[in-house]
Amino acid sequence: MVIGDDAVNDSLSAANSPTSSIPNDDSMNQSSLEMMESIIQRLQPQNRHDIRDMIFQRGRISGAMLIMAILLWWISVEKGAERLGDSVIPISQLGGFEFAELSLIVPSIALLATLVMSIGRERGNAVLSNLAGILVILGAFYILEPFGNLVLGTGEMDVQNAISASGRLTMLALLLHFATRFFFEALLLQWVRTWLLSNDVDIFSSTNQNIHEGHTDEEVPLAYEM
Repeated sequence: MVIGDDAVNDSLSAANSPTSSIPNDDSMNQSSLEMMESIIQRLQPQNRHDIRDMIFQRGRISGAMLIMAILLWWISVEKGAERLGDSVIPISQLGGFEFAELSLIVPSIALLATLVMSIGRERGNAVLSNLAGILVILGAFYILEPFGNLVLGTGEMDVQNAISASGRLTMLALLLHFATRFFFEALLLQWVRTWLLSNDVDIFSSTNQNIHEGHTDEEVPLAYEM
């Protein structure tokens, strides 16, 4: 009968349809998996145990750089302002900040720029990357401004004062940059480790298999080696 044949054909097409036999992937899991693969490819841990060691190393380096920045600020700005001639440094043309205030603002800009840049890179967000670029240029302006004031003859600055001011701001910015970077990477690795343990996914074996297959494809066939 025609009706029976149509019913059989409909049931066969439904059984062979990919949407009926394979469930749809969760978009959130796919996004997490893609970001996890990006983190592993960039930081290149060898296995889960290596991830744990990398978390420890990056967390330790981040803490060391943070306390170094605090001690540098306390010694060179809080206690050494008078001896280093901070009183002759003109106020900033952008915002009217004194050097003591800039010694806190510039490291904060470096911290925020590094954090925004890292988040924008991991999520592929153009807006955050654009904001990070703006913050980097703003921090560079404050760091180089003492030399600009020296060239323009603003205030009673000399070369030594300009080098001292820009050097301290540069060191504080770099220490906060690397402290934030290593701490953020430690957080990312900790998230990857938690995600792998909770979802029972072994991404390292699949990655090594893909690399091995890629090398196998490049090998000369056995027939041509004879």
